[in-house]
Amino acid sequence: MCTQRTIILSLSISTIVGLLAASTSAATLNPLSTFGGAQPGWRAPAELLAGDVASADTNMDTFYDFLWDVNDGIGTPDLERGIAYNSTTNNLLLLSRFGSPDTVKGLRILDGTTGVDKGFVDFNNTNVTGGTFTRNMIAVADDGAIYMANLTTDATASPFKIYRWDNEAAASPTLAYSGTPLAGARLGDSFDVIGSGSNTRLIAGYGRNPNIPGNNSFAIFDTTDGTNFSAANVSVASTPPNAGNFSLGITFQDEDTVIGMGIDTPAIVDVSGSTGTLVDTFTTDGNVLRPMDFAIVDGRPILAIMEASAAQDSIARARMFVYDMSDLSLPLAERKIAEASLLPTGMIQNPNINGTGQVRFGPIEGRTAIIYGLSTNNGIQAFELTIDPATVDDADFDGDGDVDGKDFLTWQRNSGLLGGATLMDGDANNDQNVDGLDLEIWQTQYGTPLVVAIAAVPEPATAWLAICGLVCCWTSRRNRR
Repeated sequence: MCTQRTIILSLSISTIVGLLAASTSAATLNPLSTFGGAQPGWRAPAELLAGDVASADTNMDTFYDFLWDVNDGIGTPDLERGIAYNSTTNNLLLLSRFGSPDTVKGLRILDGTTGVDKGFVDFNNTNVTGGTFTRNMIAVADDGAIYMANLTTDATASPFKIYRWDNEAAASPTLAYSGTPLAGARLGDSFDVIGSGSNTRLIAGYGRNPNIPGNNSFAIFDTTDGTNFSAANVSVASTPPNAGNFSLGITFQDEDTVIGMGIDTPAIVDVSGSTGTLVDTFTTDGNVLRPMDFAIVDGRPILAIMEASAAQDSIARARMFVYDMSDLSLPLAERKIAEASLLPTGMIQNPNINGTGQVRFGPIEGRTAIIYGLSTNNGIQAFELTIDPATVDDADFDGDGDVDGKDFLTWQRNSGLLGGATLMDGDANNDQNVDGLDLEIWQTQYGTPLVVAIAAVPEPATAWLAICGLVCCWTSRRNRR
């Protein structure tokens, strides 16, 4: 007869705890070595690269004008807030508010592989007007159409505007939208796009100030012809999200789901018409992680979000954080799959007092994705994310072609082995541990389905009974042979 005491003697406490554990994904986050200058993967503020066009250095002093040229006073802090990846050209667009667009062309075209400045997308003070700032954020649709948003601190007094270029070579933009989605709201600090042509959809988050009803959400912009857009104020009748929750970071998860961040906790909202429903909130590594972008990489939902703060302590280095969004109920440490900064070792970031910037996924191929990050005043970082391959679960520990009781005995014999375990030791999920997760896989793959479902174990006492059932089942089968 199997008893609870028998099981305790044969199984370690770590095994029982392992029954309640969950598998995690992991990844590497390295510099895109072909991008940038002296520091691989980083185009530093003021850094002029070999191959930059002449208009990248209007002063002809060997300093780059469009990433806060601290060296010679050209440029001013906080002027660069927007980047966007163009999948049709493999270029990265950088938007700067530096200078008058009549003479200084601040919508720059950077090579997505090298970061070299190739020229500009043209506009001037005649066709781009109005707002607190006439240009602030940028996005590129799947068809290569470019969208630029102004910044207004009061959409009633000065309308929110979105401009559109057909492509990078277009001579001038058209006005795609001008209006007031929410009376008195601040708009233009965050901006994103999804789709193409008549299926293009844009979003912009409301600022926390001024404090007006409804600023805990965002405006959404749709089109029927791919050129002209209408706006809807998306109302979310719950708290959270809080005021300004979509103001400093915003991204589409899909065409009807939006993720946003302000100064509190990221929120996910589903959209139906002009109504938003809070789906979830989730934690990250801190409320200074703000600019964000979402993508599917190797079938997995991935969120990249960047540190954007005024801090100047040793850890503040405009870091990029990457999270697997598959299961938000998991602990933070299990959802985070990568973290890195490409600023030189020991360098502290320049203060980003407004918490602004933008993150964009570049090309994605298989398990690898390029991620670009702009934390204002700290240049552009380009990362190569590689997600570890998904493991194929295998509980045939003895390699005899079937999963049976002998494989269970292998798992039982090595249960609690942490680190360095192999398939032959009872590691079914290739995490180098022999634990309760491997037992679950054995149960799933066992030739005859068992009555007890380990995955449903709610507490250790029930886990003991489940394991007891497995042992007794195997003993009974073995005695009948």
